Amino acid sequence: MSRSRTRRHRRPLRPGHRRAEHEVNIHDRKSQCRTRRNNEAGMSEDASASELIGRPETRILAAVSGSGSGESVVRLAADLATAMGASWHAVFIETPRSARDPAIARRAADALSLAARYGATVSNEPDDEVTRGLTTHLEAMPADHLVVGTPTTVGRHRWFRRSTVLSVQERFPGLTVHIAPKAVGVADGTVGSEADISTAPKVEPRHHLFALGLVAITLGLAELVSLLLGGRPLNLLFLFPVIAAAARFGLAPALTATIASVLGFDFFLLQPRFHLELTAPVMVVTLAALLAVAVYTSLVTQALRNRVALSDRSAKENARIATFSQVLARAADWQETAAAICDEFAGVLKTEVAVFRNRAGRLELVGATMTPLTWGPIDQAALDWCWEHGEAAGRGTPTIASAEWRVEPLCTSLGVLAVLALVRHDGRDPIRADRGVLFNTLVSQAALAHERLILEDRLRAD
Repeated sequence: MSRSRTRRHRRPLRPGHRRAEHEVNIHDRKSQCRTRRNNEAGMSEDASASELIGRPETRILAAVSGSGSGESVVRLAADLATAMGASWHAVFIETPRSARDPAIARRAADALSLAARYGATVSNEPDDEVTRGLTTHLEAMPADHLVVGTPTTVGRHRWFRRSTVLSVQERFPGLTVHIAPKAVGVADGTVGSEADISTAPKVEPRHHLFALGLVAITLGLAELVSLLLGGRPLNLLFLFPVIAAAARFGLAPALTATIASVLGFDFFLLQPRFHLELTAPVMVVTLAALLAVAVYTSLVTQALRNRVALSDRSAKENARIATFSQVLARAADWQETAAAICDEFAGVLKTEVAVFRNRAGRLELVGATMTPLTWGPIDQAALDWCWEHGEAAGRGTPTIASAEWRVEPLCTSLGVLAVLALVRHDGRDPIRADRGVLFNTLVSQAALAHERLILEDRLRAD
């Protein structure tokens, strides 16, 4: 029995059975391959997901200047941000030169306003040099791409100033720099606006008298020292009145102190006394040394004074923006928000302010500092155009410039939410050049406050 059973089990399979077994093996192999492919696909999807999660966000920095390439820089940075899906920031490094030139401040403010409309975050940072300001900003907020304008340094300035692009690239080797072309027909700087925040001390006649008084005091001390120590060279004592006059009153009184010091030293202290000999070698050396000290001290003091003024103004503006944001956050309805906006802009710009909003398809006045509101048909045309196109119109703009009021849209990603109107009693542009950056920042805060109100109204309606 056992042999027959063994023999029966070893009996060869029929052809049909062999075919079925072959099909089963093929099916099992296909299932194994499919399972392996699914596992590999799942692993690749997990790996790609982990790469996306772990990949750092691409950041773009647009360095806006007061030259004619500001608009090109903003548009190039916006195109890069759209193509890469990256966030971007526009910064204006305000130097003492840009603070003294109203045209530079105006163009920088316009460029930052355009960047804010393209969805960028903007900032205004004071510094003595653009290169150092950019380096400081990149150290605090690293970026992968830097967009700058075409260099405008020409002539002999190229001999003494190193390229900003080269300096930044040496400091950040992994930074990709994009240079935007300069707009045609835009000058580098013009003069004639009302804004001039130069911190140079205004020279008055009494400043020269103070300088002469310092020299007289020094002469008395030098005479006393000469009596105590004998006839020793005392020309170094006259550095004190020259440095004091240069640091306190500027270059002109310092030159007065220099000339008075040389004459007093030659006439009262140098042998033979009471005799002028200006061609003596010691007098020539003394005059040259005092002149160099006067010029250098006045320049350094003025640079420090400008930097302190810029830093102080920046700190005040930042504090004002923070306070304005807190006031808007406490506003509960449209009327309180409009009142806060009117008070803030009237205090900053010294103008009359009005706020309009869309209600039932018509623009209606929500708040104003002027009662009754003086509003003409041209002003209404500027208001309608601003609401339809989302761009500024009226006084100080290329669109409907004959209007008395300047109207500014309050825009966010939801569109135009409200319109801000400003007017000055003297008929001039209500936005000064040196207030342009602060104005654009306050406008952005006001637009965000209106966006919050609209979203709250929609939630209540739902």
